[in-house]
Amino acid sequence: MVNEIRVSFKDERDIWLIPLDFPLNWNLKLKFSILPERPTPCIIKRQKWIRALRMGEKLIPVIVSAEGSIEKPKLIVTTPKISSKEKEKIVDFLFEFHGLKSVKELYDFMDGDEILKKIKEKLYGFGKAGLMSATVFEGIIKAIIQQQISLRNAELITANLVENYGERIEFCGEYAYEFPTPETLTGLSLKELRNCGLSWKKAEYIKGFSSEVINGFDPENLKDKNPEEIIETLTTFKGIGRWTAELVMVASIGMNVIPADDLGVRKAISHFYFKDKLQPAEKVREFAESKFGKYMSDCIVYLLMAYRQRM
Repeated sequence: MVNEIRVSFKDERDIWLIPLDFPLNWNLKLKFSILPERPTPCIIKRQKWIRALRMGEKLIPVIVSAEGSIEKPKLIVTTPKISSKEKEKIVDFLFEFHGLKSVKELYDFMDGDEILKKIKEKLYGFGKAGLMSATVFEGIIKAIIQQQISLRNAELITANLVENYGERIEFCGEYAYEFPTPETLTGLSLKELRNCGLSWKKAEYIKGFSSEVINGFDPENLKDKNPEEIIETLTTFKGIGRWTAELVMVASIGMNVIPADDLGVRKAISHFYFKDKLQPAEKVREFAESKFGKYMSDCIVYLLMAYRQRM
């Protein structure tokens, strides 16, 4: 069962207003979520992004919204009363997770390509590529879940896992969820994992990898490695191949790599640049690395968003 904490207060909350010096269309940013109404562990309600973050022994609920114009946006962050160091860590996380960075260089680059320029104009203010997880461990588990199924089905399974075995905390009339810990996932039976929608194999992979983390492997150390070292390290674990490792690198560590075996990525690039003729993974990899260079991960996110919206 989910571990629940209740926080009830009006006077014990902090609301911070963070002016941004780059364009942001917050509502558009939130549309990248495939399953906004379920905890993955993020939830989106009434243009608010809600999630709990674990800092040491503390579970901190965070609610984020925005106000102002696209050109002069302000981020509104609501938390309980926390220390200045915790605030700093949360702000750093939010900027990284949501891709809240200057887009001037990216937009200048996109203006040089007719297809990207049109997409940029329609998705103006989306910002840069963000992350799909708060920790590398969370990202690896999510990547295993996403293997060979649609992203929506993967998000449904993730939500089942979070609702049943994550932690949640009530704050400002909302529930904020955190992803299950390695200890929790290791302690679950294969049947309990299967009941969340996982296959037997994926249940074994998740339980096995979580056990490795408990026994000393620290996924956060992958951030200090280069792409080939990360692939070499992760593929030693059962159930993790190159595609999973590449997805972790781009969506949980923020590296400029392409999970070229991903069907969604192949479809998006093939649609916009190869007249919908589905290209093989290696062709997509070579094309993206050559054409997009250091802006590859950002451009792919824009192409995926445009493809989903049938632009």
